[in-house]
Amino acid sequence: DNDLPAQAERKGELFQQLLRQDLPAGVRELRQLGLMIGIELKFKAKPVIESMMQAGVLALPAGPTVLRLLPPLVIEDEQLETVARVLQAAIAENHQGA
Repeated sequence: DNDLPAQAERKGELFQQLLRQDLPAGVRELRQLGLMIGIELKFKAKPVIESMMQAGVLALPAGPTVLRLLPPLVIEDEQLETVARVLQAAIAENHQGA
């Protein structure tokens, strides 16, 4: 009834657009399939993940320089906007120290 695959594709595209708007210089590559997002950084991902956790956003490592985002399919657009802002701030903050 909710057509979750179509929602995941639409929300994934929205999320990618939000992330690419102000992509910090510390990002090497952004990979995406639906709502699965992988962000390869030019430095270690752990400090970024820790900064995001302090801001209330959970992310996972996918190797030493890659962070992975797997939001639930029912996430709201406003929540995606919040995650994008927190992620961009965490990357910018930790890239300056790298």
